[in-house]
Amino acid sequence: MFKNKRLNKKYFLVSLIILGSFFVFSLYSGKPDRLEINFLDVGQGDASLIKISNGLIILIDGGPDNTILKQLGNNLNFRQKKINLMIVSHFHDDHVTGLIEILNRYEVEKIIYQTDSPSSEIWEIFLATAQNKSISLITLDRGMQISLADNCLLDLLNPESLGIAEDENNSILVKLNCQGVTALFTGDNNEAVEKALLHSGWNIQSDILKISHHGSKTANSEAFLRQVNPQKAIISVGADNRFNHPSPEVIDRLSGLGIAIYRTDQQGNIKIFSQY
Repeated sequence: MFKNKRLNKKYFLVSLIILGSFFVFSLYSGKPDRLEINFLDVGQGDASLIKISNGLIILIDGGPDNTILKQLGNNLNFRQKKINLMIVSHFHDDHVTGLIEILNRYEVEKIIYQTDSPSSEIWEIFLATAQNKSISLITLDRGMQISLADNCLLDLLNPESLGIAEDENNSILVKLNCQGVTALFTGDNNEAVEKALLHSGWNIQSDILKISHHGSKTANSEAFLRQVNPQKAIISVGADNRFNHPSPEVIDRLSGLGIAIYRTDQQGNIKIFSQY
């Protein structure tokens, strides 16, 4: 009993720290009348494109190669060469590699990534390219809230602020809440992050969930899925990948909870949009 009280106190204090450290800024203003979320088929990797009718373009991750360029070409007007915000969930090649050529071909205004991110050769090339182009780089230490438009917000959270030990899969959590439509992007976070989130006070309930780590069984626990309570689960994954993602256990879990499953390896690009 005493241990439980100490644990609850710990997570309460963590929640206060998170709330107290949120940095808020605005990218735009005005009332959107359409939201479009594209989960792009980039093979065994992640890439999500958010388009808001006020003109904002947000890209989360870029996949393992330059496939992302074709997908952006298919999903953006050919005159659209500006990406207002790029969010890098973490440093792994299957999330970062495709972003390097995007930096060369598009005008990227801002990039957000984790403070003290681990490194790799690809990650160093990405950072050097961004710095050479004088792109605004924002490191996420704890939490951040971004106003995209009237009643349209992005909430970002660095899982290390939850007291999670450094882990190469730790990824920035991104929650979109736009005119009542909610979507949660989880990167490659594992079950340790999910457990911490359940006690953090951070509102993870969302209509749409980008399943963590391509459907790995090291994440996507039943308790987490029940708390998010999504209507749709999106799995970004490559066909016949060597990791055997997604795990049959995760697929069974989602099906058992009555959550609709969408997979990029089976359906290609997955587009979800809402008009108000």
